[in-house]
Amino acid sequence: MTSSATVGGLQEPADPSDFKVISLQISSSRKGLLTEEKVEETIPVSESNGIGKICREWINNPMNITLVLWLTCVAISGGILFLVITGMLDKVLTNKSQKDLWFEVNNQILNALFTLMCLCQHPKRFHHLFLLCRWKPTDISVLRKAYCKNGTYKPNERAHMMVVVLLLHVNCFAQYALCGLNLGYKRSERPISGVAICLSIAIAAPAIAGVYAIFSPLGKDYEEAQNRNTTTDGISLSEKRLSSKSRNEEIGGCVQPALASLPPEDRTTQFRTLTSYPMLSSPRLCKI
Repeated sequence: MTSSATVGGLQEPADPSDFKVISLQISSSRKGLLTEEKVEETIPVSESNGIGKICREWINNPMNITLVLWLTCVAISGGILFLVITGMLDKVLTNKSQKDLWFEVNNQILNALFTLMCLCQHPKRFHHLFLLCRWKPTDISVLRKAYCKNGTYKPNERAHMMVVVLLLHVNCFAQYALCGLNLGYKRSERPISGVAICLSIAIAAPAIAGVYAIFSPLGKDYEEAQNRNTTTDGISLSEKRLSSKSRNEEIGGCVQPALASLPPEDRTTQFRTLTSYPMLSSPRLCKI
């Protein structure tokens, strides 16, 4: 028991160990405040480091650099073609032959750029079509990452993915046809209707595919319970629960008759033995 003295209406501890306890509490509270301040200071630094890491990874990927160069060439050539068509370069290109030359050169550059992009993307689209036709568990996970929002299960996902992939194939074939018309005919002999149809399909097909992927079930979120109800290999958890329940019922049907023939004091021991060794309670052994 420790005694205490009252000074000015306050109770002071008489034991020196009490002073040590109070000082330790004060020092621990100060340490807690300092650690909280350090954590608050380090959060913006970690976020900036994460953004810098993402930027470095993006730059180190050669495909991203290639895409930037491709977009730059498309923007330059498309801008020149737009200026020639609208007549904004009439003061510079006074002759009609010069306008036709600039138009044809930039038209062929754009044609080559978009055809090159289709040639790069078409093998991947063929691969996705093959995965859709095969539809194995590993194929499903790859396709979900490519076409489903957050890479999760969506209802009727196979049919919706097939629509998107087929539209992307239509885009590639329309671009190939447009490339053949541009390279196979002179500008004066080129069929305008064929060029217009191929160009319209080549532009509309990927646009429709993108809109469909966003507004179809592929681009929507669903409840977590529905996502958890299906595993990555396409087998629902409810089916697994039913199968395990049926197995337990089969095992229980063998255990109960075996226990019924024993005295009450021996049933507990026998039940533990049967449940500890499932082979003893299998349906095949029950029939023996």
